[in-house]
Amino acid sequence: MKKFLKRAWAEIDLDALEHNYNEIKKAAGNKQVLAVVKANAYGHDDKTVCTRLQSLGVKYFGISNLWEGESLRSHGINGEILCFGYTDADYFDELVQYGITQTAGSVEYAEKLSNFALGRGIRLPVHIKINTGMTRVGIDTEAELEQILALPGLDCRAAYTHFAAADSLDASDVEYTNRQQTKLLSIAKGKGLLIHSQNSGGILYHKEFEADIVRAGVILYGNAPNYPLSVPMDIKPVMTLKSTVSQLKKIPAGTQVSYGRSFTAQEDITVAVIPIGYADGYFRNFSSKGSMLINGVLCPVIGRVCMDQTIVDVSGVPDIKTGNTVYVYSDKCPETGIDYNASLLGTIGYELTCAVALRIPRVIISRGEVSEVVRYGVM
Repeated sequence: MKKFLKRAWAEIDLDALEHNYNEIKKAAGNKQVLAVVKANAYGHDDKTVCTRLQSLGVKYFGISNLWEGESLRSHGINGEILCFGYTDADYFDELVQYGITQTAGSVEYAEKLSNFALGRGIRLPVHIKINTGMTRVGIDTEAELEQILALPGLDCRAAYTHFAAADSLDASDVEYTNRQQTKLLSIAKGKGLLIHSQNSGGILYHKEFEADIVRAGVILYGNAPNYPLSVPMDIKPVMTLKSTVSQLKKIPAGTQVSYGRSFTAQEDITVAVIPIGYADGYFRNFSSKGSMLINGVLCPVIGRVCMDQTIVDVSGVPDIKTGNTVYVYSDKCPETGIDYNASLLGTIGYELTCAVALRIPRVIISRGEVSEVVRYGVM
């Protein structure tokens, strides 16, 4: 086994990733899968995730900004990389250098891209974003689409939209999503463009939508787009966040714990110091709210989460010792699930995996064994 610092670490299970991709492929039918790998593959390590997906035949990858695309190229990813976000004009040269497909979300921006390309005697590949109800990036009319299609410096390959509530089965949300899809097709169908609209919610709950590509995001990593709504697909969490018991203390009733003295022991208890905190992405809002699994027992967080450490009550844990493994996020029980923990904070699982800090090594599991340990920022 490869050696790594067992303070806190995130295990990335590539077998679970492959399983999820195969399930998505089945749901997508004859549509291509665009893997959304922005934000370091939702915190899972973009190089590792994309390398495995490319080996499985994925030809489209979605990123948020140019530098993420440059990173993928440096790791040997050779498919089409679509930048969803803005690239300023000073970096148009690098779009060409690294072969990045840019989103064109307005006529004005498309004209800038086209003028740049004409000045270099090339055509820049773009996907045209159409706003159908998200009210974010995108053009609004067929006339705008025609203007962009007429620009001589652009290689217009696809048109797409993003759904606002495709992960909801509320009747009004379903109707809204259907209207978004109808608007997309009314503007872009028949223009010789590939079409994509289905994000994770669209893949799960709107399989019937017409398209050439689906965009798999959070379900690729085994989390729900709208917990606790059930996911009609067999997906497995790819990330397990672990730590260790670094110290044990027996404390008498009346003892106060951590910053602000927000917890007072009502009886004699045993507590454990867990070396993970908010600088690692374990949010301070888990104070006296979260729980961790140790030796099969769920242990509540007591007092405030610190920058680098968290204290839990381990009074009920049999045979506990320093060095025992702690499951912070896992599928070992519902209370350590990523989506469940996100719900405690009133947020979504996406935020928790994206927040896992770069000082946390990613321990890559393949075929049941550690294949690599990814450490960020190490000279």
